Amino acid sequence: MGSLQGKSLDSYRLVVWLGAKNRFGARYFRVFLQNASGKLSAKPVMLGLFNQGSHPSYNWIEVINFRPRLSFGTVEAALDISAGGLTRQLFQYLANLIPPGGHLMFEYDSPAGQETARSLALGIPPVATPLGYMMFLIGCEAGFKDWYFAESGSEGPRKLQGYKALNREQAQLRAGEIVKELKDFLSRPASLPESALEKAARQRAHEIISRCQLQTGD
Repeated sequence: MGSLQGKSLDSYRLVVWLGAKNRFGARYFRVFLQNASGKLSAKPVMLGLFNQGSHPSYNWIEVINFRPRLSFGTVEAALDISAGGLTRQLFQYLANLIPPGGHLMFEYDSPAGQETARSLALGIPPVATPLGYMMFLIGCEAGFKDWYFAESGSEGPRKLQGYKALNREQAQLRAGEIVKELKDFLSRPASLPESALEKAARQRAHEIISRCQLQTGD
């Protein structure tokens, strides 16, 4: 996680603060942005946990809170990293830290995740939601799990979990499963009138199917 220190995000730099370990051994982290004058964002862009281990599944990152709109406590205009592709770049930095077989978990309880929350509530496949599509694009697409409720009271906010494929064979297998799930989704009747969420999800579904078919050679 410390390797993110100083990485660029447009004209800003990432500043990573590592914290204590939780009772399971995962370590807390915060990521701030630093502007060109050296001023840190008033609040972190993300708060999370990361874990490392010898088994592939022991390697994961969980983003507990994501805040794309940031202030630097000056007359400088607030920064919204959801514009201009900066969110994807930040997500990609995280995904690059996760080895094959690991996973990324990202909350959708904050205001930034509400479109994903509403999409999941409508029965839209996780990969076709805004957050799931982002995970697909950054390589955490080999299966999804929706943590929509806390099973023992300690899982934190609702979150979407995206896995990295362990190898090429698994990647191709999962791609085929995603195509089937999305074709089933596209074949079901849309609501009348079709909601903006459904329309956007269907557009993502077509894009994902095309990408998966290129991967599998279908």
